[in-house]
Amino acid sequence: MNVVFTFLENKLMPPLNKLANLRVIQAIMQAGVVTVPFTIVGSIFLIINNLPQIIPPLAPFFEQTVLKLSPLYSVVTTMSIDSIAIFYTLATAFYLTESYRQDTAKQMSSFVGAILGLFAFLLTIVQVDIQNGQAQLLQNNAEESIIYNGVALDSWVTRFSGVGIFIGILTAILAVQIYRLCIIKNITIRMPEGVPDGVSKAFASLIPAIFIAFTMVIINGILAFFHTDLHAVLTQPFEFVKGLTGSWLGIVIIMLLIHLLWVVGVHGTAIIKNSFINPILLVALTENINGANNIFAGDFVNMYIFLGGAGSTLGLVLLMVFNAKSDQLKILGKAAILPGLFNINEPVIFGAPIVYNPYLMIPFIVTPIVNVTISYFSASVGLVNKIISGIPWISPVGAGAFLGTGGDFRGVLIAFINLAVSILIYYPFFKMYDNKLYTQQQK
Repeated sequence: MNVVFTFLENKLMPPLNKLANLRVIQAIMQAGVVTVPFTIVGSIFLIINNLPQIIPPLAPFFEQTVLKLSPLYSVVTTMSIDSIAIFYTLATAFYLTESYRQDTAKQMSSFVGAILGLFAFLLTIVQVDIQNGQAQLLQNNAEESIIYNGVALDSWVTRFSGVGIFIGILTAILAVQIYRLCIIKNITIRMPEGVPDGVSKAFASLIPAIFIAFTMVIINGILAFFHTDLHAVLTQPFEFVKGLTGSWLGIVIIMLLIHLLWVVGVHGTAIIKNSFINPILLVALTENINGANNIFAGDFVNMYIFLGGAGSTLGLVLLMVFNAKSDQLKILGKAAILPGLFNINEPVIFGAPIVYNPYLMIPFIVTPIVNVTISYFSASVGLVNKIISGIPWISPVGAGAFLGTGGDFRGVLIAFINLAVSILIYYPFFKMYDNKLYTQQQK
């Protein structure tokens, strides 16, 4: 056990902590939080469209009433989930600019940084090809792939959806760096005092916008010469990473890393899931909405694995409430049960504690891996519907699975099976630890 702790503290934690504290990573994490409300709002109206599948006996009623208005309210889903790359780009550029503004470049404006980031992203949307020295907008009217004047379309602009998130992040970072360089080198237009703030910001963004425009045109031109563009270039490495997260082994490794960090007191969820995995899950969710069948998508983790929070600790809390002999665990369980129902478990992780606790760290690591296995293979063989809706991460056990799968009661069953399994895994370790505390209490 000491060898494990030493390895985690000395080898794994330092590089991951440095990575998590980078400005760019912090900005991406904050951007991910900002986009959550839009995925949830869009999913509400998506669920309305799935009411006939959720409540089959009432299907004729829904088809004759609410679904007749689908073209009206489906606009909400189109402008939220199907436009999620726009929100990600704006938020990433805003928070990255804000970080620089608070630290080294106080003359920067977070608002200007955000719109410059969006501007750079929009410059990657149109597909251009160069042949024989002639640039032309791509056109394609094939049934499965429509490109009109260089813009790929399905029900909406394709690259505004989840597939554009990573390009949006990269262009936001590039635009903010160009903007920052202009400010540091004093390459900007300064208006005299007394000029309205909006006018000053507009002129302050002019020169950075010019540099960003030329930079993106040059990048797009070089890639167009080779008959490709930024989105196509990044498809292959992204598909490789997405393939890892789409496999059982890949998800197991992710869960293992998250929980190894937690047991030494580091917020593994924030460092690994919120920083790197959530954008991939969001892309997979938008693909599922459009007909794909990704298992690891949306809030798969909170629906099936993080029951009560990281480590599936709701089972442990229930054991504390109903089975603990020691006052320490009994009182902690009563205090932690309400937060645990909404997937908040810091009171347990640091209060039991699980951190650096050989009694509880083993089930804390093992339980999510078992839950992943049950959930992954249940979905892979069709025992439960794919995930098509975003949910609040605080959704109680079963509720999130029901909403996320578009109303599939089998998802609720799998979530509660995972909860029961977590209780069984925690039980022997909990009893050993509880007996130890009870003995100490008696003395």
